Amino acid sequence: MSGARRHPVTGKKDWLHSKARAMVRVYVAERDGARCHYCRTPFPEDLVGATLDHYVPYSLWPMSKPRNLVLACAPCNNAKADALPLTLAWLLLTADQALYAPAA
Repeated sequence: MSGARRHPVTGKKDWLHSKARAMVRVYVAERDGARCHYCRTPFPEDLVGATLDHYVPYSLWPMSKPRNLVLACAPCNNAKADALPLTLAWLLLTADQALYAPAA
């Protein structure tokens, strides 16, 4: 059996812990700017201190593609944990209200 790390829920190979992780971090940094997505603290050029965070938590949308990843500092990543970002939760709630609002 290979030493590949597996996701604890799905059992799939966790590619984010391979050498592709560094390439994805660089891509996301170039796409979004080398800053924490949440507190906007800039990261150094070598991205030391930058972590990849699933914008929509992996438990809700098991997608580890760059479109669902942002750079975050460790304190922000830990604070967000497995929660939806406030702006996304607000959009979902307002969309839900618009769907079920009584007709005028």
